[in-house]
Amino acid sequence: MSFLKYYLSLIYRTIKNRVYYIKNRSFIHELFQENGYQEIKPFNLSKWHHDLYLFTAIAKDLDPVFIKITNLPRLLKNENKAYKKLQKNKYLVNHLIEHKGYIKKNGYRALVLKRAKGIVLNEEWAANNIGELNTLIRIVDEFKSLSLVHRDIKLDNFIYEDGSIKIFDFSFMIDKTQKGKLKEIDLSDKKNILKLMDLGIHYKPAHFTWDDYYSLYVILNSLQKKGAKNLSKEGMNELSLLVRECKEKINTNTYSVMK
Repeated sequence: MSFLKYYLSLIYRTIKNRVYYIKNRSFIHELFQENGYQEIKPFNLSKWHHDLYLFTAIAKDLDPVFIKITNLPRLLKNENKAYKKLQKNKYLVNHLIEHKGYIKKNGYRALVLKRAKGIVLNEEWAANNIGELNTLIRIVDEFKSLSLVHRDIKLDNFIYEDGSIKIFDFSFMIDKTQKGKLKEIDLSDKKNILKLMDLGIHYKPAHFTWDDYYSLYVILNSLQKKGAKNLSKEGMNELSLLVRECKEKINTNTYSVMK
């Protein structure tokens, strides 16, 4: 996509989301306020997507919170179930943003998280913190141990806060076990098929196949190529080992909607 098309699509999305917020402002504010949240503000309108809307607010205990809300039947229901499962894992519980609440009313669902104050990961941060990147693989290792696939592993779905890398956005996490409670979206809906085509784009092995190790391999391999001139020899060696580990683990925990 050209820069102009991207810029125009961003403007269109922002305007569309602003119109939605204006139309639904009263209901959204009433819903949050009756659950004890104040100082409600829309968060980054250009980032609202797939009928998922983002807000910040202040909770009863005066903690700042981040709230996702949607009227789609599955996304936040799945994410809330994912948090319940992930919080039971002794390793992962230290790599999650704190879950603060879950609200249901009139077909809407809202997931409430503590508002993170850390740094969203990007390539510059990663290049300057090679020693921290092993955590990304350990997180995915734990997902594998639980038969879970995140399906949207990318740097900006991690945040560095209080000396620890934390992962978020479990809306499309899937449980591969037969009795898993994390379910796939309705595949008979063409709109959902398009969402899945976009999900994890550039970081997955095929249109409808996801592999969190493959995603990490793409991220770390790209970092290795771009950072060759700037990283120390020690840093390059450490990064090379991480790239190799991810490559060796590809295909050990994949999920596909193609039968």
